[in-house]
Amino acid sequence: MSKLQQPSLILNEGDRLRAYLAECEKVLATPLDANSAQALLRSTAEAHRLLTALRAAGTDVRAEAARWQTVTERMVKDAGRIVAAAGGERQFIALREQIAPELDEPWWLLEAAVAANRRRLMRQALAGLVVVAILGLAGFLLRDVLFPPNPVGDAVFAAQSALQQGDALRALEALDQGLQASPDHPTLLAWKGTILEARGDPAAVGILEAARLGLGERDYLLERSQANLLLGRHDRVIADMTYAIERFADPADAYLMRATALEQQGNIPLAIRDLEAAAAIAERSGNDALFATVRVRLGMLLQIAPGLLPTPAP
Repeated sequence: MSKLQQPSLILNEGDRLRAYLAECEKVLATPLDANSAQALLRSTAEAHRLLTALRAAGTDVRAEAARWQTVTERMVKDAGRIVAAAGGERQFIALREQIAPELDEPWWLLEAAVAANRRRLMRQALAGLVVVAILGLAGFLLRDVLFPPNPVGDAVFAAQSALQQGDALRALEALDQGLQASPDHPTLLAWKGTILEARGDPAAVGILEAARLGLGERDYLLERSQANLLLGRHDRVIADMTYAIERFADPADAYLMRATALEQQGNIPLAIRDLEAAAAIAERSGNDALFATVRVRLGMLLQIAPGLLPTPAP
């Protein structure tokens, strides 16, 4: 509204002040447009004039002053909304100078509050960019500390990827690169020796023996079986894992490896049996990660062969 709607009970200047304060509170509590923004400025200018006059006359306006403080604080907080409703900073400045050009209070010069808020947001954004840049630089400079090179893991991963694509030569090249960084590493020797063995290379015998000595019998058989799975040597995996199951305590990982070979051969019933055994051992030994992995695999196989229900593990 462009003019104050004065009720019939306004009897004095105090009543007029309270009416203008009520108008300000009402406008600030609703969505703003150009008309309501203009009404707000006219009401606040008039309320300020009345409050100043009543104070000068010695009138007790403590209650009205408290309401006035709330109104002006809300105006500064909503400066962006009020200025935008008036049509932007230029239109707002023209409007407030038209209504009360003599006022220079913070709650009246709202375009200054908008500009200050804009500068604050820009400083925050700049500070954020600086922090990101510093963290990025620190991460780059400390990359070898935060993410140390892992030539063994990188070499095994590259060899696995190559074998999945049927490229044994590229797998051997990746393993040789890893051995240059970590000479005689038993895991790399186990993978290299297994690939050479599959290719009929007599050098495999000595390499595999070195791997066995470095890893120990159980881990050696597991590493070699992983490579043999990718080489499609399922019978060799089944033989090695059967030996591990018979020899070592809690052979959940061996059951899982043998189940994978059986599954790839298409022997789903026996694969399910081995997965059940692996799950039982993993649960009993508290290996939650392996238990979860096995249960997922078991669920997938039962979906493939829904008629094959789990049976008690041997």
